[in-house]
Amino acid sequence: MFPWNKQFPFDQSSFTKNLNKMNPKEVENYIQNVMKNVFGGDLSQSFPFQGDLTQNERVEKVEKPTPEIFETNEFVYVKLNIPKNHDKDIKLQHTNHQLLVKNYPKQGDVSKYMLPAPVKRKGTKARYIDHYLEIQLVKLDENSISEVDIT
Repeated sequence: MFPWNKQFPFDQSSFTKNLNKMNPKEVENYIQNVMKNVFGGDLSQSFPFQGDLTQNERVEKVEKPTPEIFETNEFVYVKLNIPKNHDKDIKLQHTNHQLLVKNYPKQGDVSKYMLPAPVKRKGTKARYIDHYLEIQLVKLDENSISEVDIT
């Protein structure tokens, strides 16, 4: 049996005690020093995720509207909330596994949604009902099954 505990250059119990006492700024400084020793020089241009951990930067998160997606035995349904004045600009496309909605939620955007089951290329219907776009996709009946040899 290989003596795993003898290969570590530090005592594990003291290491975990010191790790719990460290604050994020000390860890960041330690990593920066190690990186300077290994690579040399100023690394601020080389690595894109540099920065002070004490800064409170606000990153604006753009939330994409989430549609209602559900499936039945024969169909996959997608329901999107769309304002009435925006309904003429929207274009729909789909693959077997993904729905693409162009110009949604705003002009020039493309929203992609994964479908819960594979769908056929033809037979898709869409209609507006009370500020909602309802999309009905026909499920693909036959799933291609491949047998894999085990060696």
